[in-house]
Amino acid sequence: MKLLKRTPALVLTTMLTALLGACGGPKSPSGSEAAIAPLFEVLQPKLFSSPGAETNAWADFDGDNDLDLFVGFKNGPNRLYRNDQGTFVDVAPQVGLADSADTRAVAWGDFDGDGDLDLYVGFSASAHTPNRLYRNDDHGHHFVNVAPELGLDRSGDTGQPVWVDYDGDGDPDLFVAFRDQGDRLYRNDGGTFKDVTGAAGLGKAGHSSGAVWFDMDGDGDLDLFLANRDGQPDAVYVNQGDGTFVEAPAAMGMSAPGRTAGQGGIGVAVTDYDNDGNLDLLETTDGGAVLWRNMGDGHFQDVAPGTPLAADSDGVAAAWGDFDDDGWPDLYVSTSRAGDPQAPDHLFRNVDGKFSDVTPKAMLEQGANRGVAWADYDFDGDLDLALANDDPQGTDPLYVNGLPNARARRSLEVAVVDQQGRWTFAGAKVTLTAETDADHPVHFTTARLVDAGGGYASQGAQPVHFGLPAGVGKVDIKVEWFEKGQRRMATVSGVDPARFYGQWLTLHLGVR
Repeated sequence: MKLLKRTPALVLTTMLTALLGACGGPKSPSGSEAAIAPLFEVLQPKLFSSPGAETNAWADFDGDNDLDLFVGFKNGPNRLYRNDQGTFVDVAPQVGLADSADTRAVAWGDFDGDGDLDLYVGFSASAHTPNRLYRNDDHGHHFVNVAPELGLDRSGDTGQPVWVDYDGDGDPDLFVAFRDQGDRLYRNDGGTFKDVTGAAGLGKAGHSSGAVWFDMDGDGDLDLFLANRDGQPDAVYVNQGDGTFVEAPAAMGMSAPGRTAGQGGIGVAVTDYDNDGNLDLLETTDGGAVLWRNMGDGHFQDVAPGTPLAADSDGVAAAWGDFDDDGWPDLYVSTSRAGDPQAPDHLFRNVDGKFSDVTPKAMLEQGANRGVAWADYDFDGDLDLALANDDPQGTDPLYVNGLPNARARRSLEVAVVDQQGRWTFAGAKVTLTAETDADHPVHFTTARLVDAGGGYASQGAQPVHFGLPAGVGKVDIKVEWFEKGQRRMATVSGVDPARFYGQWLTLHLGVR
């Protein structure tokens, strides 16, 4: 494994070939430092002003080492905001991505292994437009729809698409959730695709909306959680490691029986909210949010009842992000309420695993309704927030985080790629551990998921972000992933976050 700074010429080399054991179960420090009020300002309001935005996702589509933003609209045209050193310009018309059909889903992934990120775009059934896979040609200068020739041009009411290497063979496969038909799993065989839905044991018509892939049972491979609508119970598909899946939500404590026809799950978001080293799952539903705490033994427990998370029954999408860089991942939940385009969203601050609503007034006036996507687009150490309001009078604002510099510097961005620098590790788990105070040492552990589904039917390709509590010096980073039929782990120790301020720490993983 080697570590690269954001500037490719600056290289540290550390090779790890052995599988390293997991860290123990240290506890996180309590949130005793003073809270900082969220301060967000809208960037380039004249540019980010289009109505009807639905889905959004970050990725470096042009390979210039910063994050760009795709936004899909229900009344088009779609937009691709290229990041030019912190200033954005819409280049969708020039590169061939300005579709005007009702766009509901988006996922970035390098399906052909050429190092350029390609884009899968899903539409609503009413758009009467087959889904499209845009191959990235010439480093983002041109995108070509290759879905028909690859058999990926299915039509339907598209939910969450995800690029994920479910079989560990080194290339990203494609999963697509649908609300009006069975979901589909397409295995990638060197840039060509085969529909393996039936053979894998997937495809049950569950009116799927949200989907996320991560190791739910601790055996190393990637499992699938589906948030289902229209009265259908949610689904958990456990990966058997041989290309097949077994449905087991009840066994994991995550069954949701007894829903009425108007109830169901909508959005999903995964992080380690309580800093115990286990990945937890937040699901928005028509009956308030569900927070599935990972108990570490293959079971999950809903801990949302009695918290502010369960109070609002109109949540749509959600995304975790430590906006105040205190080491505790916070949560943004978008809201959609019939007849009320300004129904309030919620920014929940997380301290010690407890949540409080700290939504700034500016965001209350916007109402996001749909897409939510965090990213440190300007490399200043704090997370900025892109929203998508699908109301005819709404916009697609990008909020710049005004966290004080001293606090913003307490962060680390970790990008996980393969030996060739390709984004092929969606679903990998990245764990950070540290001690905070040399005189009174307190262990700090937290984990993040490399994006494998979330937001509003979206998947980005971007680093994971760690905010750090006061007193943290050097940290250890462990990555766990599934490759060539085996669970694999690698650890790099003694990383100084200050050395990587304003750039990504990039880990090149994989079997040579």
